[in-house]
Amino acid sequence: MAPAQIDHVVILLRYKDLINPPAWIAQNFTLTPGGRHLDGRTENKLIVFRDGTYFELIAFIDDNPSLRHGHPWGQKAFGFIDFGLTNPGEFDYAGLRGRINQRSGKLQIDYAYPAEGGRKLQDGRDVKWKVTVPANQSPASSQPQAPPSRRGEIPFWCHDITPRSLRVDASLANTTHPSGALGIAQFTVLVPKAKVDRYVDLYSSIMDTQPVRVFGTTRLPLDAPISVPGLVKPWLFVEEPALEAEKRRVVERGPGVVEVALRVGTDGKVGVARAPISEEGVWIHFLK
Repeated sequence: MAPAQIDHVVILLRYKDLINPPAWIAQNFTLTPGGRHLDGRTENKLIVFRDGTYFELIAFIDDNPSLRHGHPWGQKAFGFIDFGLTNPGEFDYAGLRGRINQRSGKLQIDYAYPAEGGRKLQDGRDVKWKVTVPANQSPASSQPQAPPSRRGEIPFWCHDITPRSLRVDASLANTTHPSGALGIAQFTVLVPKAKVDRYVDLYSSIMDTQPVRVFGTTRLPLDAPISVPGLVKPWLFVEEPALEAEKRRVVERGPGVVEVALRVGTDGKVGVARAPISEEGVWIHFLK
């Protein structure tokens, strides 16, 4: 399988904040119009970066509680709720299941068969893709079904049916941000302390890569959809909660993305470029 790429990170907002973005969004990012998903429950906008990765800002329409019922993200709190991977070329679903079924162990993770999804653009054009979402292992079935509980804990896969440019318009206008952000440098997934090694092993098999352990951290290399000269490739960090706030987060929200670092430069400098964003369920850093 081709190297796994980070496709996007999903941020759940209140509907009013999707329609009229608060200052932490409007003052740092350029928004790309999205649309309503075909199920009629959710609407989105995008923050697209030069490397082709993006933040998906999503909300349940009018914050109607009934639209949350039975939705994969219906029980999620506001903030980071999920992350998606992709890869170029043909998606090897059988190979993915083969790798993780050998290594998921007590985490009991499988993947449901790819399912078609889509949304309608403001100009009426249809955007279509296939998503392959995590599921509980089901030995009695060759077609595992995906319960909401595994979303956000384990990445889903997204592969385009219509041209990717319809789903992710990475034009210069859309990817020029007030914050200077060019792409996702790294993001951190918090998992329970007793299960860190299990998750590292599972994520490695999902992404078909090997972990790098350095300076007391465990990280997994990823790629991005668009190669930007001088821009460092992204990393996924897998960590146990250390601070009391992090421990509470894992208890209240479950394992998942806790922070994302964005790169603003291409000259390889190290350090913080500007003040971070700390909002409800969202923690974003800007690195040089």
